[in-house]
Amino acid sequence: MSSSSSTAAANAAGDDAAAPGEEGIVVAIRMRPLNSRESESRVWKVLEKHESIIQCTTNDFPEPMVDGHTFFMYNKTFGESTMTPQVYEQTSRGIVDSVVNGLNGTIFAYGQTSSGKTYTMQGSGTLEDGATTAGGTGSPGRGENGGIVHMAACDIFAHIEKEPER
Repeated sequence: MSSSSSTAAANAAGDDAAAPGEEGIVVAIRMRPLNSRESESRVWKVLEKHESIIQCTTNDFPEPMVDGHTFFMYNKTFGESTMTPQVYEQTSRGIVDSVVNGLNGTIFAYGQTSSGKTYTMQGSGTLEDGATTAGGTGSPGRGENGGIVHMAACDIFAHIEKEPER
């Protein structure tokens, strides 16, 4: 799957909350947009409604479904047009909230070379670009270029600012 990036996360809050004393793992996939060279040969499609991906022919017809070969299900899937803030809100914010309340949490990206891991986690541009807001509106860290790391850091510092006695 050369055009995908997976984000796996131990989650202790939100809809996928684990029972006390248990770990919760959420696996999400974000399909990155194809470059011009790849666009004619895309064989994997995201089925967001079914939280899955499926292998297709070059004519866009699904291959016969074989679990583990042509069809994969995840806890959450994000298509090519999904913006990083949506990925953060649905996969990472609950983990960050749990961390600032004393629980352990991990957010990591795993995938093939050039699958979009760095873009999802770090964004594009400079640190300053990621820390500023788009058009001067919205929250810091939610700029056009910010990644999950920027958004998590902004949420952590906002929490510290609201509760300085902690």
